[in-house]
Amino acid sequence: MSASLAPVWGKEPLLFFLLGVVLSTCSPLEPSMAKLGCWFVEEAGGSGSVMPSALSQRRAMLLLPPPGRQMKEALLQSELPPEVEHGLAFQLLDPSGTLWNGKDSSAIPLWLGEDPSDTDSISCEINAYVPQEAHVPWAAGLVGQKDCPRSLEKGKWFIATVQHSEAGYGVSSILNEEASWNQDAAASGITTATAVLSVFTRTPQLQSRLGQDVLIDCGFSGPAVPFSVEWRLQFRGAGRVILAYDGAAHRISVAEEGAELFLDPESNNVSLRLTNIGVRHEGTYICTVYLPHLHAQQAMELKVVEPPMVTMRPTLLSVAPSAHAELACEISSYYPPGVSVSWKCRSPIKSPQDPFLETWESGHRQLPDGSYSFTSFARLEAVQPKDHGASYSCHVAHVGLGEAGLKKTVKLSVAGSSGPSSEDAIGLFLLAFVLFGALRVFFKHAFGGKDTAKLEKLE
Repeated sequence: MSASLAPVWGKEPLLFFLLGVVLSTCSPLEPSMAKLGCWFVEEAGGSGSVMPSALSQRRAMLLLPPPGRQMKEALLQSELPPEVEHGLAFQLLDPSGTLWNGKDSSAIPLWLGEDPSDTDSISCEINAYVPQEAHVPWAAGLVGQKDCPRSLEKGKWFIATVQHSEAGYGVSSILNEEASWNQDAAASGITTATAVLSVFTRTPQLQSRLGQDVLIDCGFSGPAVPFSVEWRLQFRGAGRVILAYDGAAHRISVAEEGAELFLDPESNNVSLRLTNIGVRHEGTYICTVYLPHLHAQQAMELKVVEPPMVTMRPTLLSVAPSAHAELACEISSYYPPGVSVSWKCRSPIKSPQDPFLETWESGHRQLPDGSYSFTSFARLEAVQPKDHGASYSCHVAHVGLGEAGLKKTVKLSVAGSSGPSSEDAIGLFLLAFVLFGALRVFFKHAFGGKDTAKLEKLE
């Protein structure tokens, strides 16, 4: 991908692409034209080598007029920066309107999201594309179907991929150069191409807790021909197909337990629903839509994040003077495994001495559901009466807990260091009141009214 390639131009020209997207005015009559800085990526020195050759990247641009409109190449040429090479400015015609949020004059490209000024997270790459038959079993039957397009040899083909993770949108569009591309267009350096197949998602990045259900969005726009769908999961170099739909046979060919395809031919919604998310579901999901001779895909990343449960033991800490005490902070049922624990003390008497003699941790243990647990221990120095009322806490940091993390605290009580607390005094008073009432009832029943005076004197 172009993100791994080092730019070879100076800083000033590169600012054009660091800005990413600008909504600009091609003329007073065309206020909705969108321009997107891209990279055109190809193999350096051509193809045909047994070993993969190096990749080169060149400045390119997508020019996106509103749905149903096409701009004159001469007009577009006036808007091109000098850094874009001849022929690498693409006027992208989108008859379906898939790339636009709305169809009126206020419409903006979906990749801009709600904040058109937020362009730092947008990436755009354009590559040459070669139409060919798919070789997966669930798409092999598409070729030869009724309405299968036969004009794939006409014009040049490209694929443009735009991602905006912050806006929650990604699209890959297969473009066919317009057959009517004339000498005037060639002279202007503008390549006018139509989006034939666009595969998009509104959930490029997702996060889920264990046991939840997740909907991974994927849809497409294209000609009214049979199509097949494949959902693949990639994780740490390994991959597997978790669901596949054979459009020629009109059946699900592969489906893991808990995987369901939202197949809506009217809206071309091919989203994936996963139930009871577990650690095994984490990874990159690739949604591929196959048409006869064409296919495009989108990748979505699913992260499983389960915050830990934290328990401090003992829950009540009462220690004799000069004795040691051991604390345990149990952290359980969390994912991913990265977690840290720190011990802190708040003492009524300020002292530079570290109250912890030592701290240590058990090893991480993986539970049957894939989550982890471990225990952090702290051993106190020999406590003194002055330590009475000190509080000890373990602070747990984990991605599922946010920036604040989680804290559990226990308060130290040193035996013999203080008299009864206010709570103890209240408890003793209530006990005495109850005993007095019981005594009064006893005297009344035992001696009748004879000793009423005695009770009144006691009062």
